[in-house]
Parts: sequence; C-alpha cells; structure tokens
Amino acid sequence: MARLPVAALGALLGAGLAACDKSAGSVSCGIDAITGPLVVKQSFAKGAALAEVPGELPATLPIRLVAGPAWHGTVARDSTGGWLVTMHGTLSKKVRVGYGVLIFDYHDTALGVLAYDAQTIRGATGLGRLAIGDTIVPLLGVRIDPAAIQNAKCPFFPDSLR
Repeated sequence: MARLPVAALGALLGAGLAACDKSAGSVSCGIDAITGPLVVKQSFAKGAALAEVPGELPATLPIRLVAGPAWHGTVARDSTGGWLVTMHGTLSKKVRVGYGVLIFDYHDTALGVLAYDAQTIRGATGLGRLAIGDTIVPLLGVRIDPAAIQNAKCPFFPDSLR
C-alpha cells in the first residue's frame, strides 16, 4: 500500500476541515470529509454498486464535491431513461470532475451525489449523467449505510440543499 507524504496528508486534512460546516467545527467532520468518499469508492468493490436506479425520481438532490462544497441540484430523466442531475451554483475553474456517484440508503432513498475528481470506476454501470459546471460526466450509483460515510453533525448532503 502506498503511503502519503506528510505534506499531502496535511493538505487532505486541511481540505476536509475546510469542507465542514463552520458550526459543526469538529475534527471528526474533516476526517469524515476525507474517509467518507473513500468508503463510497470501496463499496463498488464490495458489491454495493447499482445496475439500475432504485426508487422514485426526486425533484432535487444535493451534490457535494469530494472534500469540498455542496450545491443544490435538480433531477430529471435523460434521453436514455437514466437520471440527469444538474448542479446549480458556481464551480471554480480549477475544479475538474470525472464522475459522480448517486448514493442511496438501504430503503432506496436517494441521499445525494458525490462528485469525484478522478477517472470513472472501471466496470461500474452508468445510471445517467451529472452536469456540473460546463462538464457532463458519468453518474454511477451505490447503496450504503449513511452512518458509514458521514457524521450526523456535518452531513454530506444537508437538508437545506434538497
């Protein structure tokens, strides 16, 4: 397993802490901002990937950039019958997004979308598209226990963005 240099680990922790809501302000929120997205990625290897979108199509969903800000998003069907989730907000020109992950709980409720700055996960089924900034990227999906990825004091997908 590759080890991160201390400077890189510090930068990741700093980004995670910056992603937290100021009122939550705990170090655990910053750690969750980093480890939660890793747990989501690992869930693909553990068989939690979705081959089709379960449940109902919500009108809106929160979208969060990994270790970054969250935005309001709207949801519609795309031309193939998949979901098209569109971000409403301003994205820094420095940010690059490679794919999004629709996150569902075990009751088939869509919680939100995590946007990753990486290449898509090989072999994962596309469930639609994520329109974020000027970019349209694949939208994948997983079913996961929300408590495994977020602290209740600093949720990835705040209700205020629904």
